[in-house]
Amino acid sequence: MSTIVVAQKNGIACLGADTLSCLGSLRQKAHHVVNKTKVAKIGDTYVGLTGTSASLVVMQSYFSNPERPRDFSSTQAIFETFRVAHHYLKTEYFMSAHPEKDDEYETTQFYGLAANAHGIFAVYSYRSAQQFHKFWAAGSGRDYALGAMQTVYDKFKNVEDIVKAGLEAAAEFDSATAGPFEIHSVPLVGSKKRR
Repeated sequence: MSTIVVAQKNGIACLGADTLSCLGSLRQKAHHVVNKTKVAKIGDTYVGLTGTSASLVVMQSYFSNPERPRDFSSTQAIFETFRVAHHYLKTEYFMSAHPEKDDEYETTQFYGLAANAHGIFAVYSYRSAQQFHKFWAAGSGRDYALGAMQTVYDKFKNVEDIVKAGLEAAAEFDSATAGPFEIHSVPLVGSKKRR
């Protein structure tokens, strides 16, 4: 698994991710792996994915075609972006989209977080999205990260420090999370960059 976190404060949106890969009980730490990132940059948006490493490769390949729509400016725009992508992911990337017996829709198999000038978002496998006011986390270390960020959010001015606190707590207690951490920041629309 992974731990991906997002936060926004003082005019800055920030996304952070750990760099540990796991194959069952085998841990591949960042100093062993060249392609250790769990974050893709799509236009002006940073997207971090949890789950299989194939998802990030597929997403980067899909969005490498500049003609494919990509709008991460709102929850509705994210839904439309992945609604269009869903067909191509099934036909060109052989994504297994068959729903479980009780599922109402096919899944796109992506779950992660995004940060851009419009805010911080969660991207869900049914192509829906949520936008957050302060912070959120995804992955196996999510609960530890959320607790840490809740504790420090009002105390820390620098949003990167809030993200680091979440990742450090996850790495301390979650066996599938480890540093070093990858952290990306972007100024929010209409905000002056303050720290």
